[in-house]
Amino acid sequence: MAKVLYTNANLLDGTNPAQPGSSVTVEEGRIKALSGPGASAGGSHDQVIDLQGRTLMPGMVMGHWHGAYANYGADGGSQAFSGVEQAFLSLSNVQLALDCGYTTLISAGTHYNIDVELAQSIEAGHATGPRIISCSRNYMPAQDAASTMANEELCMTSGPDAFSEGARYDLDRGVQIIKIFASGGHGAPEGMQMTAEEIQAVVDTAREYGARVRAHVSGRQQILDCVHAGVAIIDHGDEADDECIEAYLENGTFVLPSAYVLLRAAELGGNTFGFRNDMQDFDQSCALLPRLVDAGVKLVPGDDFGVWQIPHGDYAKELVCYAEHANIEPLELIRWSTCYGGEMTGVGGLGTIETGNHADLLIVNADPSANIDALTRPDNIQAVIKGGDLVSGSLPEPLAAASAG
Repeated sequence: MAKVLYTNANLLDGTNPAQPGSSVTVEEGRIKALSGPGASAGGSHDQVIDLQGRTLMPGMVMGHWHGAYANYGADGGSQAFSGVEQAFLSLSNVQLALDCGYTTLISAGTHYNIDVELAQSIEAGHATGPRIISCSRNYMPAQDAASTMANEELCMTSGPDAFSEGARYDLDRGVQIIKIFASGGHGAPEGMQMTAEEIQAVVDTAREYGARVRAHVSGRQQILDCVHAGVAIIDHGDEADDECIEAYLENGTFVLPSAYVLLRAAELGGNTFGFRNDMQDFDQSCALLPRLVDAGVKLVPGDDFGVWQIPHGDYAKELVCYAEHANIEPLELIRWSTCYGGEMTGVGGLGTIETGNHADLLIVNADPSANIDALTRPDNIQAVIKGGDLVSGSLPEPLAAASAG
């Protein structure tokens, strides 16, 4: 594999402020070397690509991904599609996400084991797409015996043993994450609630397989039940208080506010899935976000893209939403999308540009740390590189092969 030098880059490494005039060497799919402003990258290279001040940043991570959703919740939406149709839809959506700069997707639930099989196809080279961290169908508490059901889209049951048995079905098929609905709220029916024992049973079962659990959850006590049980990823976490924040920090829990859909549901007057028609839930989420940031909680972006209020492709609008409504700085949002997201994958060497890491990179025709809105415009995503290979867009014309030092 060629040794490539990207020079004259405005480097956003996923953690630090922009460093203009930087260079990055890529070889065999990894970051081989870095040199800061004014320094010379030593050695010879097969290609030298002058970025002419363009931003070089890590490929972004989408932390809450539903590949099989399209116009979900509306008449004619993907909830009416067959398993085969949903699989093709998922392939189209992961390729769209790649074009938008997302080199890794962490699923928050899918149907028909699509995540596992699509990830295998991409890894085998049968399709082009991001890295996929796979997730199960949804696990929900049954309200009574009559509502108990299990199919390829969800498992609705009750009791620790039944939840554990259901989880084994998906884990035996290779999923890396089990998705539970520990409570209602945030678009899920109010009153739905798993017991602490049921949550613990799912976490214990997942651990047997080296897998993790993520929970749709709102409400202080349910959040605490999840974190204390060892749930690794909290989706939404509405109504968290200081005790919840302390628990997040003690357990290294990742939190995904996924609040953009609340804003769009309120703006559109849409109540599909139980979203409110007013701004109350969204305003509460925005008020909580700065507290989480100040405390050092690891926040990661990702929302229910594919429901009718927020279509696939609008991913970076979630970041703009937090900048405009919760006053989160662009550089912090980039950390969520790269450093913290990479850590949440559980795969080493993702999310930051540093020696030895995977060469998952974006070349951007703007500086997102100055204006996060730059990531919402497709023409700003000059090139997407995954494992050192160009997978979307185009590279600037390379200079002649040369010695850099």
